[in-house]
Amino acid sequence: MTLETPTPVYIAEEILRLTQSAFAPPSTDPAGAHVDPLALYDAKIRMQDLCDTLLQSVLGRLEYTVLLAESCQESSALGFVTTLGIADIIGDGTASVDELSDKSGADAQFLSIAMSCLSKHGYFEEVGGFGTKIYRNNALSEILREGHPESVKDAVGFVCDEGFKATSYLSEASKPVTEGEKRLPAVNIAFGFKKSVFEWMSDQEWRGRRMGKAMQQLHRMANGNVVSDYPWTDLASPVVDVGGGIGSLEIALLKHEEAGGANTELRFNIFDIPRTIKNARKTWMMQPAGAAARVSFTTGNFLAPSLNKTSLPRGQPTYLIRHVLHDWTDDQVMQILGNVRQAMLAPPSTPNTAKVAGKPKLVLCEMLLRASSARFVRTTSMQLLALNNGFTRTETEMVRLVEKSGFAVDRVHHMRAVDSIIEASPV
Repeated sequence: MTLETPTPVYIAEEILRLTQSAFAPPSTDPAGAHVDPLALYDAKIRMQDLCDTLLQSVLGRLEYTVLLAESCQESSALGFVTTLGIADIIGDGTASVDELSDKSGADAQFLSIAMSCLSKHGYFEEVGGFGTKIYRNNALSEILREGHPESVKDAVGFVCDEGFKATSYLSEASKPVTEGEKRLPAVNIAFGFKKSVFEWMSDQEWRGRRMGKAMQQLHRMANGNVVSDYPWTDLASPVVDVGGGIGSLEIALLKHEEAGGANTELRFNIFDIPRTIKNARKTWMMQPAGAAARVSFTTGNFLAPSLNKTSLPRGQPTYLIRHVLHDWTDDQVMQILGNVRQAMLAPPSTPNTAKVAGKPKLVLCEMLLRASSARFVRTTSMQLLALNNGFTRTETEMVRLVEKSGFAVDRVHHMRAVDSIIEASPV
C-alpha cells in the first residue's frame, strides 16, 4: 500500500486518529500540551477531506462519480422543503405528509419523495419508523425553521434558488464572446435579465431581503470566528466598509462586543449602492440604539470611472473591503482598489476635518483558495462564477492585484474561518 492508494482501513484509522486528537477532552494537567485553535480548525477540514476519500474508496470511482452528479437532486429536495417552510409547519409537533400537503399547497407525492430523500441524510424523524410518512423535527431540521437562533433557512433558499439555477446555465455562459462583448453571467441567462445580479435582487425586495439574511447566516456558519480571531481593536475609526451590504459584519462585531468580547468602540460608515443602503437602514432600525448610533451610511458606486463619481468617503483612517472582490474580474478589482486608494489619500470629505495622522489602512477580508481549503470554499467558488463571473483567488493572486493597484501588503492574517485578512497601505 502507498499513500497514493490508501485502503479504506488506512483512511478510517487516520480519521479516528484525527477525531481523537480534535475532540479529546481537555487535559487536566496544567503542564499539558496547549491545543492550537487554528490547528484544530485545520484538523477538522482534514477530517472532512478524509471522509470524502473514504467514501470514494468504499464506493469505487463509478458509483462515487454518479453519486456526486446526483447530489444536485438532494440539493433540490432541501431547497424545495425549506422554501415551502415544512420545518415551520411541523413546528414542535408532528405532521403527516397529507397534512403538510394541505398546509403548504404542495402535492403530497412531491413532498413524500423529497422528505424521503432528506431523511436519508438525517433531516426530520419519521415517527413510528420507515413508511409511516409522519414527521417531526430533529436537531438537523430545526435549523430550517425561520425563528431558530441558528437558522439557515434563507441561506438554503438562496443557494438552492438563485445559486442552483445559475450554475445549471454555466455551459451557456461559458461560450466564447466576441472582442468587446460583455460576457453575461449564468444567473442572467437563467433568470432572463441584463442588469447586475445585485441590482436585480434589490429591485425584487423579497430577494434582496433573503440575500441579506442569507449572507448573515452563511457568514455565521463559515466565518463565525472572524470577530474574535482578528484584532479589530487595533483599527482606527471610522471604518469605511466599502460594499458593506446591510452591515452583516458590523452586526456580528457589535453583538460579539455586547456578549463580552473586546470593546472595540469602533464607528462604521457602510458604503453601497442606494437600494442596498435602503435595506441596510431598515436592518439597523431593528438593532439596539447604542449599536445603531455607531453606524452611518453612504450611497455610491465603487466601480464608477472617477473618484468624484464614486461618492466614496475621503480621507478616513480605515477602509474595509469584505466579500466584494471575488465578485469581479481582475480589471474591475483594480478599478475598485484604485478608487479606494484615491479616496484614502484625498483630503477628508467633511469640511474642517483634520487629515488622518499616519498612513490610512486597507483591510481586505476575503475567501482565499488554498490546497487545504474546505469543500465549502470550492462549491462557493462555483456559485460566485455563476452569479457574477467571479471567482476565489489564491493568496498569491490576491496579493499581486493589491500591489498592482498601488498598495504595499503589510500582513496576511489567517483565521479559523474560510476568510483571511490582508492588511495593506497605499504607496
